[in-house]
Amino acid sequence: MEHIDFKRRVNFIVKFGRALHAVGSPAHTLEGTLQEMSLMMGIKGTFLSLPTSIHSYFSNGEEEVTRIERVEPMGVNLGKLSQVDLVSQEVVGNRISFEDAVTKLDQIMISEDPYGKRIRIIYFVLSVAGFQILFGGTWGDLIASLTVGLLLGFISLARPIGLVSQMFESIVAIVAAFVTYLLAKWIPNLNVGVIILSSLIIFMPGLYITIAISEIATQNLVSGTARLMGGVMILLKLTFGVFIGSKLASWFHFSELEIDFHQIPVWVTFVTLPITSLMSTVNFKAQRSDWKWVTLAGIFGFSCSKIGTHYLGAELGMFFGGACVGAMSNIFARLKNRPSSLFQFPGIILLVPGSVGYRSLSFLYERNVVGGLETAFTMISLAMALVVGVFFGNMLIKPRSSL
Repeated sequence: MEHIDFKRRVNFIVKFGRALHAVGSPAHTLEGTLQEMSLMMGIKGTFLSLPTSIHSYFSNGEEEVTRIERVEPMGVNLGKLSQVDLVSQEVVGNRISFEDAVTKLDQIMISEDPYGKRIRIIYFVLSVAGFQILFGGTWGDLIASLTVGLLLGFISLARPIGLVSQMFESIVAIVAAFVTYLLAKWIPNLNVGVIILSSLIIFMPGLYITIAISEIATQNLVSGTARLMGGVMILLKLTFGVFIGSKLASWFHFSELEIDFHQIPVWVTFVTLPITSLMSTVNFKAQRSDWKWVTLAGIFGFSCSKIGTHYLGAELGMFFGGACVGAMSNIFARLKNRPSSLFQFPGIILLVPGSVGYRSLSFLYERNVVGGLETAFTMISLAMALVVGVFFGNMLIKPRSSL
């Protein structure tokens, strides 16, 4: 292999790796995909993916290249992931050159969010309402959750940058807790815990922690541990924000209103579940044309988990849900020739135990150490059951590729 050709292939693989990292690929997925790409290119590649960097080694038998790329974690973006996967297929099929592929990847990475401000606000409101109904409560709790969700939606549009952005989770938690406790002073029958939990569920790192557990389970110990601690820090910021918001609200007093709200009927859950699943399209920034697959994945994963929990218990039910999603995502990838993540992430988003982790830290803030540790262990066991279930699904149905 000529030197220039070797360099072109290395540059493309490095750019491809940066793109995969930017769209939220876990370490084991990213490393496996880059290994497959290197083999297709006829060169030897060794990779180490970390939350903030990618280390690469390439060799063609005659020369060696080592590359270290500093990257910033940006969250899951299924829309860009689909486009990146399409570019890789075009390169492997010799339909475009390496230089054109790099140009396309650059264009994909700088493309704007496909959803505008109005849709993002609607996403916040409907997601909060959907999760509140899934958690259970009264119509009054739903109205309060919609109010807080609308407020947080507007705040998210003006998300700060720089050092202030590092405390964004604490800021939204303070606002959510402050408004919720004020409403509870006015209407005492409101379920404060459910309202706050449903309002902040969007910001909870349940998927983040689940990915961290999967990385640790696949022996990506450094990346998994770092990601896990990042998720714990987000939970700490949320919990501390709720604590501050409740203290601020305690300074205010209102005359109480005697209003009784009825419980939300169970059948409403079946109506709102498709809407809640549909909102994952905005959450994961999936392409508009993929809304049906994202919605179907959410309904499928939640239904399988509920059926499994009913017959097998919490942990085995989570395992069953993860196995069903893992297997079905690979079937989807083979039938549609698309990344399995397009079905997998929306399928498990309603199952990830982010709310359990939040409750664990809430217990610790209340000096309930035993309750906090028990809930933390529950979070880890549920996350592990979900991860093992997804891996088991991959054993049942062989993945199309690492993506």
